[in-house]
Amino acid sequence: MDAGRVTCCAAAMALDPTSLAGKTFPLRAAFDHAVIGAGEAGIAAALAAAARGERVILLDEQPLDPGLIGLDIPFLFGGRVGPAVQQPARMEERVVAARPGLEAAMEAGVEVALGVSVWGGFQGAPFILGLADRATAWLVGAARLTIAAGARDVVVPFEGWELPGVMGARGLDAAHRLLGDFTGNRVAVIGAGAVSFPEIALRLSEACEIRILGSLEVEGIAWKDGSWRELACDTVVLAVDAAPNIELADVLGGSIAWDTARGGFVAASLPGGVAITGDAAGTAPVARAAWMQHALSDPARMICACEEVRLADLRALRPPRYLGAEGPRAGLAAIEGGPQDQVKRLTRAGMGPCQGRRCRDSVQALLAQDAALPAAPRMASYRAPLRPLPLAVLGALEEDPALRANWTGWFGIAEQWLPHWEPVPEEAVFIGGRLSEVGK
Repeated sequence: MDAGRVTCCAAAMALDPTSLAGKTFPLRAAFDHAVIGAGEAGIAAALAAAARGERVILLDEQPLDPGLIGLDIPFLFGGRVGPAVQQPARMEERVVAARPGLEAAMEAGVEVALGVSVWGGFQGAPFILGLADRATAWLVGAARLTIAAGARDVVVPFEGWELPGVMGARGLDAAHRLLGDFTGNRVAVIGAGAVSFPEIALRLSEACEIRILGSLEVEGIAWKDGSWRELACDTVVLAVDAAPNIELADVLGGSIAWDTARGGFVAASLPGGVAITGDAAGTAPVARAAWMQHALSDPARMICACEEVRLADLRALRPPRYLGAEGPRAGLAAIEGGPQDQVKRLTRAGMGPCQGRRCRDSVQALLAQDAALPAAPRMASYRAPLRPLPLAVLGALEEDPALRANWTGWFGIAEQWLPHWEPVPEEAVFIGGRLSEVGK
């Protein structure tokens, strides 16, 4: 398959000039098969495809952009990754050394792209993937896709969980084993999950009341074992549960369903030409319920740290307090059976830089607990970009001139720029002039 341009087609009818219909999307390259995720499952899928004679690209976002690490993407790093990650060449060497299968993939003719994030996936012939590194963004095409994106830690909102020094087991594994730049010293672990660190000062395996202590960062942990006990530490690792990374499967049009035996929400079905493997297809049985029950008890508990949404705000469906838009709400029970993204839209929980990775499981558990919804109400949907993109990176994306010419059309939608308290004019004025005829 050759690189080129893909055109978005539509039925023969009058078209909105601002739509995607008829626009072309320049592809930097095109492949028979793209594999997303270069863990064991992804490398195996890439080698199998190469053995069939396919042109294959294997994508992995490690070594991560330090900016993503600072935003706790894709794992909860908790500010415990040191400055060595500012040296991408050195980090890439460490990733290759930690994953010997990468050399075998290269020798088999697989194009291995490290330090590259997949920020979007779009159906078509071929499928289109939006990619980005630290400097630029681009598109590639692939006739087939295999998602091997792994899993993420489920963040349980214990008191103090948002302090620097609280990290997930997978975040610790990436910082310590993969990147070799973990800066913590004394480690306490919550949960029974595997932790790749040899010196653990404390492990709490059974669900109990927990407080993470500290003012500006973690200074210790307290737990209730009959009476309250404390331990001084600088790092608390959450190893309670893991959930499959399903965001790419979701945006590609896959059907997402709850499966307790496989870690929660999984891809129940996928479009033709898309496969999913490894932990992205499912993990161990769900183990978070008892921990969540302990954690979701204090109305003042922070649930979404990015948007400063507390448990009481979620229950009342209040917008973030920093917006200064307090108003009476009916509460979670009032949205039973409503739109999937209603809680996100009303409270902004899940709309911060981490894109809900730290709070979506807590919001889902609270819905199940408070709104008398089924045991596993659907969480908020995903949408591109699946990773935060700096404007300089996004601006480097090659774009059809016809798309760029109609950017100003968005300003013709009055609701996009008018304050909500101002009435929408009957005949909106279209800024930029490109759509002024529509308003006449």
